[in-house]
Amino acid sequence: MKRTPRIERIEPRTAFYTDQNGHGTATEIYPAESLTWSPDPLRNGASQRAKFSEPAYVFELSKIDFWGRYGGSVLTADNALLGDLSPEVWGIENHPIFSRLRLPEAQHLSGHTAIAVTPEAPGNYYYWLIDLVSRMALLKTAAGGAWEAYARFLINGTGAPYEAASLAALGVPLEKILYVNASDRFQIDHATIPSMDDSSKAIAPWKVRALRELRDKFSNGVHDSPRRLYISRRSAAVRRVLNEDKLRPLLRKAGFWMLELEALPWREQVRLFSHADVILAPHGAALANAAFCKPGTLIAEIATRESLKCYHRLASSASLPYRLIEGTPEVKTDRAFRARENEDMTVDEDAIRDLLREL
Repeated sequence: MKRTPRIERIEPRTAFYTDQNGHGTATEIYPAESLTWSPDPLRNGASQRAKFSEPAYVFELSKIDFWGRYGGSVLTADNALLGDLSPEVWGIENHPIFSRLRLPEAQHLSGHTAIAVTPEAPGNYYYWLIDLVSRMALLKTAAGGAWEAYARFLINGTGAPYEAASLAALGVPLEKILYVNASDRFQIDHATIPSMDDSSKAIAPWKVRALRELRDKFSNGVHDSPRRLYISRRSAAVRRVLNEDKLRPLLRKAGFWMLELEALPWREQVRLFSHADVILAPHGAALANAAFCKPGTLIAEIATRESLKCYHRLASSASLPYRLIEGTPEVKTDRAFRARENEDMTVDEDAIRDLLREL
């Protein structure tokens, strides 16, 4: 073990840091893009103001100290902590690197190391797909499509089957993947790091384009696929639809296929979403696959008012109409505390009938 390295200052923006100090380079791959979110379903359809996605960069840095905790932390050769590449939920000033008396001993990495360690990616399919896979796509673009430019790739994850499947679909040499976590720290001679979304709540349209390009590599052609999908969470631990059995006859009569995605290979999930006309699903990471839908596919999300609005934003960035079907959470006072947005819920059958009449 080694004492925490000396940090002289925080540099909040890596692009500004490289431009002002000449320490490394920042290449803008995609500029900021304007987009308009579809009407807010919780504000009586009020229109949203135009938003801007953040520009996407790839940074080249030399002689960095990298700690693999959470989304990683990057300390430069001149002792600057790069804020936008060292994410922390409580703010960069409260990053644990300031409070740890000791960090893991650093391992030296020579050659060209690509880093795509991403917040929340381990165990959360949404962040894996929308954030980590898209950052890997940035690395591929920066290298002109030649993965051979990199000696290794540092990522974080759990080894879930969809991780290897999605990386292989992108063409990443899996033998070069090195999974890291908070017990790993490296002194890296030459690092290439794609930027992270920092302050914008918009999902950058380039991410959707990158995922659709990935989809098109293996989902082209004519397929006998269902056009209406209901994604069940009956085997999940949270956010189950408690009256789902009553909804099933209505949905089957309307031509919906009832699916539990965890039982399907990743490529089959991509294929199903890519050919669907309607996706109906309770709030959950499976809806990240909406990025693979063709423009115009309806995303109908069953959720409580407490749920995050990430799929409304994803639908807007992907040119997908969005509809919220509000569920009523079942809160049990005898249960240990659980965030309200994770409660199981019931759905008004008339709300489902209204949706089906409009299809």
